Amino acid sequence: MTLKTLTVFFLLIGCLCLIGEAGAQEQEMMKLALEGKERVCLDCHRTPNINANEGDRTSQALCYECHSQETAQRKVGQTAVSLQVLSESFGKSRHRFLACLHCHTDVARSPHKTITGAQCLACHNLHGEGAVGDPHLRVSCQACHRKSKSVFLDKTSDQVKLAQVNEQKNPIGLTDHGLPNTQDKDFCLKCHFPNNTVGASAAVLPSKSLLCLVCHNAPLAIGHPIFWIALVVLVLGLLGTVLFWFKGSVGGEEQSGHRKLSAGSESVWGTLFSREIGPILKTVWFDIFLQRRLLQESIKRWSIHSLIYLSILLRFGLSLFTLFVFRVSPGSNLAQALIDKNVPFVAFSNDFLGLLIILGLFWAFLQRLVIKPPHVLTEGQDNWALGIIGSLVILGFITEGARILITRIPNQVAVYSFIGYPLSNLFSYIPWDWPSLYYYLWYAHAIVGALFIAYLPFGKMKHILITPLTLILNYKRK
Repeated sequence: MTLKTLTVFFLLIGCLCLIGEAGAQEQEMMKLALEGKERVCLDCHRTPNINANEGDRTSQALCYECHSQETAQRKVGQTAVSLQVLSESFGKSRHRFLACLHCHTDVARSPHKTITGAQCLACHNLHGEGAVGDPHLRVSCQACHRKSKSVFLDKTSDQVKLAQVNEQKNPIGLTDHGLPNTQDKDFCLKCHFPNNTVGASAAVLPSKSLLCLVCHNAPLAIGHPIFWIALVVLVLGLLGTVLFWFKGSVGGEEQSGHRKLSAGSESVWGTLFSREIGPILKTVWFDIFLQRRLLQESIKRWSIHSLIYLSILLRFGLSLFTLFVFRVSPGSNLAQALIDKNVPFVAFSNDFLGLLIILGLFWAFLQRLVIKPPHVLTEGQDNWALGIIGSLVILGFITEGARILITRIPNQVAVYSFIGYPLSNLFSYIPWDWPSLYYYLWYAHAIVGALFIAYLPFGKMKHILITPLTLILNYKRK
């Protein structure tokens, strides 16, 4: 017998031993005889058409054969965890007409165990900010959408998951397929309570508002009453500004309000749909976005305005782009990356643009307190605007640092928030109840943000809204 033949022989013997050992392990769960008859391989190793009703039922029946028994268990350490599926829970689920393999895509394997768990995102898209106030990207779907009350933070995957063993080390089944009522006020208390171990805030926070799109990804809803108040004040302020503007001459008309409105509308639409759209866009780009006229007047004033205005504009643009991508294709990798505050690009961009705003504010206050040029002595409205923007950005950085601290984001991920991350390290040395404090920081940031929106038509910041319209209206008269 040659050496090659001996090698093949011993390899075959080794494989048969491994198969026998694996089969012995599976005997604890899989019955090798059914109704007195020996099983055949195709009883289990078959591929029914799970896209048809008959295939769904066949797949369910096969899985129920073992998973309906109390003996369906597995060991987690020294603790037995139940894998029993109760028909009364699954039979009332919205998934009751689906094959088990639709969700548990990787269990048809040997050894018979799952690696990835149920794949909810194979059929469902991630929800955005509006669903429960946050995308909850670090939380597995089952942690919320199962009735089990025990969850834990898996440091390996950086995901909040259903706990296989609770704090008392009692068996917990991961098999209650009934879905909880997400509208129940106690639904979120699974994670959001004082001294939780999964990095959640101590209290449930509301969703962001549409008004938050100025800086953040946000849903198309107004949300909390403080944002409704801000919206009402904003609309009233804009109406007041328009009425004041219409008191003067519009398109040469000075008397009739109806004719002024008609002349103004005609001028806007005539300009936007004229053949000179190229020069118009050029004017908008240089005079509004790049603030060419201000640069010609003063480099100092231009640098201050650019650092603040362009940074806010870029954050607003990123928010709008994120909203568009998520609405068009919520399941795409790009959409999932853009709504994730911890993705390197998003984290770095937010901190970098916030830093530019802070630098612009510092430069503005230096003008007022040290350089003191004549024009700043009579512009008290600018001080209010700068104070609101500065408070908003500083509170944003503090809130971000607290969020990174309480959620315990891994260092290699959090480091891209190059301002929020150092703040979180600093906060870690301050023995405060940060999960509870985060609730108040969030509201403080939201209230100042609402104040920023409400103040737009009343201070010097109204030029953000008025200047583009004025340039368009006056374009033909150049």
